[in-house]
Amino acid sequence: TNPGTGQIGVVDYKTLKIKQWTVPSKDGYERRLQIDSNGVIWFAEYQNGKIGRFDPKTEMFKEYDLPGGKDVFPYAVGIDTDDNIWYASYYMDILGRIDQKTGKITEFPFPHSEITIREILRDAQGRMWYGSPSNNKVGYFYLTGGTAH
Repeated sequence: TNPGTGQIGVVDYKTLKIKQWTVPSKDGYERRLQIDSNGVIWFAEYQNGKIGRFDPKTEMFKEYDLPGGKDVFPYAVGIDTDDNIWYASYYMDILGRIDQKTGKITEFPFPHSEITIREILRDAQGRMWYGSPSNNKVGYFYLTGGTAH
């Protein structure tokens, strides 16, 4: 991503040529690219309150408007073992999940305030790890029985 330009791109490591695509929503300040098991690229649109999706095969974008709109400020993005997309609001105390199959967005309250999560990383056991700098905490979450832990 190239924050501030509204573009994502790829560099061909053999030729060093750059190819770029412009994200549909302007001034999103794209963050934290993640690639799912199908090669689709997911990213946060920090300023727009959206999660973006780009399929390099079709060169098509799709955007998901998040509950809370521009107040969400999504920053961290992670992909779980079922290819669900997780995001963390930088200022609101929520984690969200997008079900790729249905497009349904579910939000879960976070147990600490001012979470400021910048990364969500999956481990080999399927747990989603995060760091919360403003709380001086590192932890993980996973779904069980329909609720986040």
